[in-house]
Amino acid sequence: MHSTRTLVIALATASALVAGVAAQQKVQINGAGATFPYPIYSKWFSDYNKLHPNVEINYQSIGSGGGIRQITNGTVFFGATDGPMTNDQLLAAPSKILHFPMVLGADVPVYNIPNVKG
Repeated sequence: MHSTRTLVIALATASALVAGVAAQQKVQINGAGATFPYPIYSKWFSDYNKLHPNVEINYQSIGSGGGIRQITNGTVFFGATDGPMTNDQLLAAPSKILHFPMVLGADVPVYNIPNVKG
């Protein structure tokens, strides 16, 4: 079994922000949400910043529910969640939300059978 981790983004705001940045301006893009993708997001955002030093992406891994709340409240440009937002959550958002699958994770059952060594 696997589950897809999803990035939710208030697309119009974020794309307008990045597109309108002059080369000399420093821009910070804030996001929050699921803890699972944090290690890869941290790597991606660091690598992106090396190529584009004027753009810093700040991601707070506060959990899927926190990411949904933050994007709905408009306090971040993007959020991450372990599953897509519900229709009610999408309707509560102040602007159109788009979902992008970003990373995949596996759920692996682990068990111990007594006296089995291999």
